[in-house]
Amino acid sequence: MLRISDLQAFVMVADLSSFHAAADQLNITQPALSRRIHKLEEMIGVMLFTRTTRQVHLTAAGRNFLERARKIVIDTEESLASLRGASSDRRELIRIGCLPSLGMKLIPPVLDEFLKRYPFVALRILDMNAIELVEEVARGTLDLGIGMYTASNPNVQFNSLAREALGVVCHQQHPVAKCDALRWRDLRDYPMASNIQQSGNWLKIQRALEDEAIQLNWFHQVRSMLGSVMTVQSGDGLAVVPRSAVDVLGIPGLVFREVAEPTIHRDIGVLTPSTSMQTIYVREFVAKIEEHMSSLNW
Repeated sequence: MLRISDLQAFVMVADLSSFHAAADQLNITQPALSRRIHKLEEMIGVMLFTRTTRQVHLTAAGRNFLERARKIVIDTEESLASLRGASSDRRELIRIGCLPSLGMKLIPPVLDEFLKRYPFVALRILDMNAIELVEEVARGTLDLGIGMYTASNPNVQFNSLAREALGVVCHQQHPVAKCDALRWRDLRDYPMASNIQQSGNWLKIQRALEDEAIQLNWFHQVRSMLGSVMTVQSGDGLAVVPRSAVDVLGIPGLVFREVAEPTIHRDIGVLTPSTSMQTIYVREFVAKIEEHMSSLNW
């Protein structure tokens, strides 16, 4: 008899390309996992994997079977989730890390529709910088991250969905507010706010300006993007921010200006752990975030 646990084992091994990693995720021994796969192969009459001492690969039959098996697993998980939601007070949890500017822009619009379908799912939302985001997703302490991919990490998958310009924000009475064509070297005489902690935006700006031998007047020191904006409200300073931060803050009297030579962008998207099988709730939430992010004009 075909068991859903055998299909889950097959999908897990296929996704991770490792019996050892799959056994850890399923919280069973590796011999027990091998028995499940062997039983499934005997039942359907084909080999699903080719195995060596170090690697596991899907056979042609395994590749053809994978998406059907995945659909059965997902449909079963959805059905069980609906039953749990209807019959108990059990609460599921999705752990989300995000850059504050992106979280404010992306999470609220998807929550209403998501919670109508899964009213028993709660969110734990932690705002952090881009470097922390990659580290926490890699550790598995977050189910997903919304932000930038600052450094390659084998334990993190990044789906890049948009490219956002970095520029400067200033008071509407500042001389820069009236300029339509700005270059970074034009800003050298103005006091700028810098982040005392390393962040994804800070590293990207520093690398780009170093390549062009441009030294800005890093005058104020702050710990967050909100702190940067505080320094410009008096009218004398500039703060380097992404466009979305200005949209989200909506502070009257502030103006965002793109800056060229070099033009600096950041690639933004969704980060997920590469070594864990997502629950149906996480997959659904990720899909909705990605759909909404792709629909926006950045």
